[in-house]
Amino acid sequence: MERKFWKGLLLTGIILHLLAALLMPLGLDAHVHASYVSDGMNDGEAHLEWGHLRADSEHGSVPSEVAADDKWFAWHLIIEMWFSVFSISETTLHVLGLVGGLGCLATIFLATRELFSEEQALKLTALASIYPPLIRATGRVYQEGVILMLVAVSTYAIIKALRDKKSFSVWWSIPLLLAMVILSFKGMPMWYLLPASGALYLSTKLEMNQIHIAIIAVVVQLFIINRNGIEITNSDIVPALLTAFIAYFLYVKCGLLLVCSNKGKQTTESEYISKGSRMIGASLVGWIAALWVTEAVAFGTDFFDIFRSFRHNGRYLSLLLIPMWFAVLAEEGSRGLDFEKDNKKVAIVLIGLILAVNASLIVLTEERGTDVIGAHLQDKISDDEDVLFIANSPLSMHRLYSIKFSMDPESDGDSTGFWRTNTSDWRIELVECDTLKNVNWIINYPYNNATAPLGWVEVEFEGSERVSENYHLYTWGGEDDRCS
Repeated sequence: MERKFWKGLLLTGIILHLLAALLMPLGLDAHVHASYVSDGMNDGEAHLEWGHLRADSEHGSVPSEVAADDKWFAWHLIIEMWFSVFSISETTLHVLGLVGGLGCLATIFLATRELFSEEQALKLTALASIYPPLIRATGRVYQEGVILMLVAVSTYAIIKALRDKKSFSVWWSIPLLLAMVILSFKGMPMWYLLPASGALYLSTKLEMNQIHIAIIAVVVQLFIINRNGIEITNSDIVPALLTAFIAYFLYVKCGLLLVCSNKGKQTTESEYISKGSRMIGASLVGWIAALWVTEAVAFGTDFFDIFRSFRHNGRYLSLLLIPMWFAVLAEEGSRGLDFEKDNKKVAIVLIGLILAVNASLIVLTEERGTDVIGAHLQDKISDDEDVLFIANSPLSMHRLYSIKFSMDPESDGDSTGFWRTNTSDWRIELVECDTLKNVNWIINYPYNNATAPLGWVEVEFEGSERVSENYHLYTWGGEDDRCS
């Protein structure tokens, strides 16, 4: 393929990132982290003010301040610095997501050019630019774009260290430091570096074939499940593990199908990176599978119900993309990303399919109703008025925080948000005027078939035409003050 093809593909990818930042709504996790940060900027301590994301009750939330405790220190620091320079808003967050996505592409290009060649750098960056999880991370403002950037730098440093051929190279300190940052991004404790380092060392002693990958994934899954107090006889363990392996193929291996099949001979660089990537991949498969099982137990539902809500957790595997590509490029005599001979037509078809996937991600992702309603309430709600959110989804608390950030981005209001399932006694609670005595707004999530109690009237909220008609907003419309 000619150079202009790759330049055109890269330009297409950059345009897709721009469209994603412009058209896609913020991810639920982005709202949660933004809520943490804005609260910390307001009162000096980062909290979720409306309660835990994993509520103790199956039927609703109990508002309480949940401290961040520096769990996501690195990611929250970036967001805080960004908010301080610009402003606290969904728009500035989208710009941050775009900067992260394009910064990741720039890092990939520079690292690949330095290690291999400008030609391979252009090709790899062009393919990375249309990688769906990266585009989704840009649009949703997930951490994966920045994490992939850090992984690219880490892999670059490892290759430089191996080429240094010293007993100890200063290059080895870079992946260690960046691993700590990545752990912070995902809210994981620093001591995870010890088992991770041990696992990577073990990978150099194994062939890391499919059997090894399967065994490691099973061991990691069972260890985490047992640690979380879940019986290893749980019926969701097998389907969760099989689904995680399918995610591994879709998120990682599908990207590598674009790499030419005519590979070179293994080198020290390619062998170390390839084996290490497989070890990390196996561990992530086990971790994702365990996460799905844990969520299913926590919410009292089966795996497939949880998977529908948490199906995008497979994106965590995207950090393997660049290391596995670099492993191919580091082989002796490798043609690299060369489609001129055997698989040119196949590559074009696959690229076309990936572009179609990206287009559907951007075009078919609707604006979230809770975001729109929250933005509407920003100028309508008073500090003495609370919000009640009716929803049966496992991600109900995440959606409640999307309401909060859209409604009160600077976290300086005094309103409280409550979540209840439609099958709970929320109507009785409203009448009793105890916990919900200050509720003056009710938001009904689609598919609940919930109707407003007597005295409440539906409000036509601004932007309703852009979201599902099944979202409903009610306010108290009785002649007397509620709970007077």
